[in-house]
Amino acid sequence: MLSRSILSSVTKLQQRHQVLQASLAPIGATTSSFFSSQSKPSRRKSINSSISTQPTDPVRLSKRMSELGICSRREAAKILKDTTDAKDLTLCDQAIYLRGEPVTAGTGVKVPYDEQMIEIRSADDLASNTADDATSANFVSYDKLPWEKIQHDTIVLHKPVGYVSGQEEHQHVPAVRLLTPLNYYDDEDSYKSDEAILNKSGFNFTRKKWDGFDIDKSSVPKHIKKQLGVTKSDNSNKDVVKEERTLSGYAPAGRLDIDSTGLLIFTRAGIMARQLIAPDTKIPKEYIVQVQPARQPTAREISQGLHSLPPPTSNLEPLLRGGRVLHNDTKPLKPLKAKWLNSNTLKLVLHEGKKRQIRRMCREILGLHVVSLVRTSIGPVFLGTLPEGKWRPLRETEVRKLFNWDNKRVRR
Repeated sequence: MLSRSILSSVTKLQQRHQVLQASLAPIGATTSSFFSSQSKPSRRKSINSSISTQPTDPVRLSKRMSELGICSRREAAKILKDTTDAKDLTLCDQAIYLRGEPVTAGTGVKVPYDEQMIEIRSADDLASNTADDATSANFVSYDKLPWEKIQHDTIVLHKPVGYVSGQEEHQHVPAVRLLTPLNYYDDEDSYKSDEAILNKSGFNFTRKKWDGFDIDKSSVPKHIKKQLGVTKSDNSNKDVVKEERTLSGYAPAGRLDIDSTGLLIFTRAGIMARQLIAPDTKIPKEYIVQVQPARQPTAREISQGLHSLPPPTSNLEPLLRGGRVLHNDTKPLKPLKAKWLNSNTLKLVLHEGKKRQIRRMCREILGLHVVSLVRTSIGPVFLGTLPEGKWRPLRETEVRKLFNWDNKRVRR
């Protein structure tokens, strides 16, 4: 009797389970269809988002001009703003023309992604109305412009130790202070360092004030003070810096720290700066570095959390491979070229330029301290016989090669 009652109970439970499953089936189907219907828009949205990023969409005029190599985005935006604000177009220094018509609708103007008929017209063209019709010809990229139009846009300086490449800060002297008529040097050029001749040749010099700079409180070495023409004030007996006329409108394209020397390029063409320092640039920079074994971390390194250095090594494989991450950095180093010239001198070729990168990777990866660092070349531009503290304009062959640089070319 007990076994029959158990069997009967099991049978009843099975029947109830079947009834429960039948009642839940519509709910399951509804739930399944609900989630499937919710997932479809998500997939559709993903497809639409991928379509919206296709290169067929219109782009900002300034972006397209940068892609074509006409000028940088910032330069294009400035011209567009100036022409929009101006009441008379002929009063502008420059104007952007799209298919033969001036663009005066501001910086938000968009053009087809493959637009070619864009040009910048100068003040002379605007006043005389003699510019070529932009509808009859495509633009001319920067490196294809007539040399006389761009020959003074970019110069190179042999920066000495003791100067910073950027702005006046922490009582340091910026390298731009060396761009004076007296420091002009070019053994291939006919005109000498005479300011009147240089002005006629396309260079413009202005006198810059030393705003907030106190030579007495600065860490400027004596030899730098002598180069700056420091004299004693008649009234206060303090050191006074002579305000020399320096090149106007040029900015450094890259950096070279205060303890390093060698090539430093200045330019007034944004498209040239982008070519040299963009994250994806293929232009190599070559350095000659003298090293010695590093003894221990500096006080600055310790304050930043670096408490130990590796033992000194001559193995350059970690640099050649790349992939290492320097202390407090997030991005790994790119592979580079490196070889020993002698027991304490390295030759390095880099395609990137993180702050104090060479000094840091020598200490953190090789256990070596950098004694001296000289940048000897940037792509086709070589230090050559340019004396320390002197500058010269880039030559035509150098400018053309910078814009057509092939990373696989055979170097010297």
